[in-house]
Order: sequence, then structure tokens, then C-alpha cells
Amino acid sequence: MTVSRRVLNLLSIRRPLRPEDDRRLTKSARGLIRSFIIVTLILVLTELTIMVVLEPVFLDDHLTMAFVDSGTLILICFPSIYYLLIKPMAQHLFEKAEAERALQEMQATNEFIRHDAAERIRAETLERTKADARIQFQARILAVVQQAVVATGKGGVILYWNRFAEWMFGWTEDEVRDQTLAKVTGFTSEAARSGLSGFGAVKGWTGEVKAIRRDGTSFPAYLTCSPIWRADGSVAGFVYTFIDITDRKAAEAAIRDSEEKYSTVVENSPTGIFIYCEGRLEFGNQRFFQMVGRSQEDLARMDVADIIHPDDWPAVQDMWRHRLAGTGATQDYECRIIHSGGETRWIAGRSALIRYGGQSALLGNIQDITERHKAEQALRDSREALHKLSARLMSAQENERQRVARELHDSLGQSLSAVKFIVERALDGQEGDAHHKEKTLRTVVPVIQGAVEEVRRISMALRPTTLDDLGLLATIAWFTREFQVTYPHMDVERLIEVEEFEVPEAFKTSIFRILQEAMNNAAKHSQATRITVALRQVLGDLQLLVADNGVGFSPSDIRRGTSGGGFGLVSMRERADLFGGSLIITASPGEGTTIIARWPLPDDTTS
Repeated sequence: MTVSRRVLNLLSIRRPLRPEDDRRLTKSARGLIRSFIIVTLILVLTELTIMVVLEPVFLDDHLTMAFVDSGTLILICFPSIYYLLIKPMAQHLFEKAEAERALQEMQATNEFIRHDAAERIRAETLERTKADARIQFQARILAVVQQAVVATGKGGVILYWNRFAEWMFGWTEDEVRDQTLAKVTGFTSEAARSGLSGFGAVKGWTGEVKAIRRDGTSFPAYLTCSPIWRADGSVAGFVYTFIDITDRKAAEAAIRDSEEKYSTVVENSPTGIFIYCEGRLEFGNQRFFQMVGRSQEDLARMDVADIIHPDDWPAVQDMWRHRLAGTGATQDYECRIIHSGGETRWIAGRSALIRYGGQSALLGNIQDITERHKAEQALRDSREALHKLSARLMSAQENERQRVARELHDSLGQSLSAVKFIVERALDGQEGDAHHKEKTLRTVVPVIQGAVEEVRRISMALRPTTLDDLGLLATIAWFTREFQVTYPHMDVERLIEVEEFEVPEAFKTSIFRILQEAMNNAAKHSQATRITVALRQVLGDLQLLVADNGVGFSPSDIRRGTSGGGFGLVSMRERADLFGGSLIITASPGEGTTIIARWPLPDDTTS
């Protein structure tokens, strides 16, 4: 029980200092006086009664009279004196002592209460001073905080408006007092309705709103609405804070534009872009997934080792590990990848060390160089073939010279020797008659004619004059006839579906030489019984086809150089490429060989 409560209890039980207590004590004193008078009267009356009644009886016996008188007074007066005088006087003295004691206690209690009250007043004053200082400090904070702070009543009427709100909206605190927040700031979005409704009063609200300044300009603001609670749990009002987020919105828009721009650049990049971190692919653009033949959904379960060729993966993995460790590994590399369809393709890659998710990662950039590798391999094969072809041509040239020399020696040499012999014999027979000389000289004519035919044959073998005189179609007809005469066991089917004027002059020599080489190869190697020769137009291209039903061969053996030949095929391909054409060789063991040479025709020819 506190001191104050104890004092109140004491005052409620004993109240000697109150006026009614004084009146009660005075009344008690008056009762004592009345009791004294009554006792005195009783003594007088008793004595008179004894004197009147008993004195005649005991008139002679004074001693007995004295005993009776004394006894009667004792029996009657003492109780009366006790109850009427002594007991009230003792009660009065006790109450007076109690009142004095209570007064002393009350004085001590009052002194304690005064001291406690003084201490409490000093503590309350100090607390109030601290509170006032805290309120003033908070007021100064609200005045200088870089946010608009507004306090309203429950109905939205503005009660407080800090200085930053004056700067942000252009209204002074005196001008907005007793105005509603929605009217002054101009926002009428769901934020205002939620903030001023029961839902907002209970939950509060935060969000972005569009606010309006005094001059009518609008700006985006981030609004926080918090309810102010009373002690009984009801809502007294709201506190609103406004933050101007114009710069943040501009920065977000710039970031979105930048992200959109870089996303567009990355997604439309002609090269594949990926991020490699902790042994996994974390990102890949569309071109990357096109190159590897996977989809975006496969990224989570994609293993790099399944993409890169097993023979190249150890070197690539070691290079990436050194790049991640920052030990200066090379940035550029080339390797093979396995397409989802099983096709092996070549890529050229470059890696850069970046930070991704707080960890070291590699930003990879890859480009499909399969066609380049094919072209380089074809170029290497072509160079090798050209070297071999050059050596073969030199050998063929020497062989051709040797053959021409042999034929000249065996045919023309013999014919000229015969002519020389006949002429010498005719000259030596000068003594004979003229008829004999004429007869001798006439035998030279057939020899000379044979020599002329032989020269014509050799010349046709080197270059048919019909190609220049009669054209390509006549030359093909002559060559196929001569071919069948030379190789009677082979049937030649000739399908000519173009006119002479439809074949450009520049193509004629190449067409004839390819036909000549293809048919000679078939005669030497194919063991065929039938050869088909066709010259026609197909889809705007001039096409030469030479097909046989021979034993065939494997073109891969020719590309790998495992076959003993192949130079004729190289020369045919070179002649086809000379005017922008192409050569297609289709062959397999036991199924014959088909050679197709195609040249795009000029527009004026096709029309």
C-alpha cells in the first residue's frame, strides 16, 4: 500500500483535526460536567433520604448509622460515579490521547507526503523538460527532414505541414491549414481513398501517387500513410510522408531503356553469348541456343561437357579454369561442338572474366565457323590437289609430248621417210623415161595423204577443230561416235536437249573437256557396259550429265587421297568452277558413277 493510500486510510479511521471531531470532544466535556452534576445530586438526594428514613431508626445507635450511611453511599454513589463520571472521563482522556497521537502521525505523514510530492514534482518537471526538449528536437527534425511530412485529422484536414512540404508543393503551412490533403496535393488515386477510409486507418498504405504542385505541375511521389492512434485504440488522424521520385523514375526509365537496348543487342547478336559460372551455364542468348540446338528451357539441366566435343573439352575446360583463376589464359580459342542433332560444328570463341552474382564468371562469345573450316579444308585440299595436279600436269605434259613425239615418229616420221625414199629413187632414175618417173612419183601421193590424215587425227585428239568450226553439239556427236568405235563393248546413249545458241561460247571448251575426261575415266576404270551423256537446261542452269553402270567407287577415298587416281576429278572440278559452276559426283561401290556439272546461264541466254 502506498503512503498516500495509507494516509487516506488513517484519515478515514481517525479524524481528530476535523471540526466535527472538535465538536465531539466539546460535547464529551459537556457530558462530563453534566455527569458530575448528576452524581452530586444523587449523593445529596441519597444523603437526605438516609437522614430522613434511617435516622429515626438508628437515632440512638450512631455507630450503626454511620455504617449504614457509608454502605448505602458506597452501593449507590460509587457505581453512579464510575458510569457517570469516571468512565466518560477516562474515555475522553483516551480519545484525546488518540487524537493527539493521530495528529502527530498525520503531521509526520504530511511531512512525508510533502517531501514525496516535492520529489515527484521535481521528477515530473525534469521529465516534462526532457519531453519538451525531445518534442522540440523532433519538431526540428520534422522541419529539416528531406521529406514532406503532413499530419491530418481523421477527416483529412491538415493539422501539420513541415517546411519541406512547403518547398515540395509550394504552399505555406498557414495557407493549407484547415484544408484537406487531397485538395492541396491534388492526388485522387486509390491511395487517398485507402488512406482516409477504414481500411487505410487500420492497415496504413504505401505506394506511388501522382501529386500536383501549387503551379499546376505534376510529379510522381512515393506516399506513406500511417494512422495516429488514441489511447482507447481509435484513430485520431494520419501522418503522410511524400518523397519526390522524379529522378528515380527517370533513372528507372533510363535503366529500362538501357536494359532493353542491351537486351536487343544481345538477343539479336549474330554471335552466341553465354555466361559460364561454377561449371554451369547461367545465361545464353537466342543465337547461342540456335548454335547448340537447344532451347531456353534446357538451360537449367544443360551440361557444358555435353555440348563441346569430347576431344576438345579437356583443353577448353583447362583454359576456362585458368581464365577464372586470373592466370592469364588466352582469350580466343576454337573448338568443336556437338549439335543436338549429332552434327559436329566448329566455333570460334572468346572469353572475358566478369563478376556475376558476386562470383567470378566467364562471359563467352562464340561464332559458327563451320563453313570457314570447310572452306579452309577445301582450300587446303585444293592446294594439295593443285600441287599434285601441277606435278601431274607436268608429267602428263611430258607424257603427251612423248606420245605426240611417238606418234609423229611412228606415223609422220615413217610417212615422210617413205616420201623421201620414193623421191630419192625417182631422182636417181634420171636415165629412165619420163613415164617411169611419173609412176614413181605418183606413189608418193597416198603416203602424203596418209600423213595428212595422221596430222588431222593428232590435231583432233589435241583439240577438235569441229568445236570451233561446227560447235559443241557436233563435237559431242563426233566424240561419242569415235568413243564407241574405240570401245565397242560400251553402248553410248546421247541425250542433247539444248540448241547450239543456248550454250555460251565460254562454256564449250570446259564442257567438252569434262565430257572427254569423264568418258575416258569410265572407259579405263568403270568396267561399264552403258554410258549416258545428257546436255540440257535444268532450273535455269546448263547441266552436263555423264552416268555409267560400272563398278563405281567411294568419293571419300578420293578426298582422303587413298585412291591412286583423282586428278581427273580435280581437273573436272576446276573446269566447272572456272565459270562459276559446280561439279557433283555421286558414286558408290557396285552402283555406278554419275557426274553432273552445272553452270548458271546468263539472263539473256535463258530468256
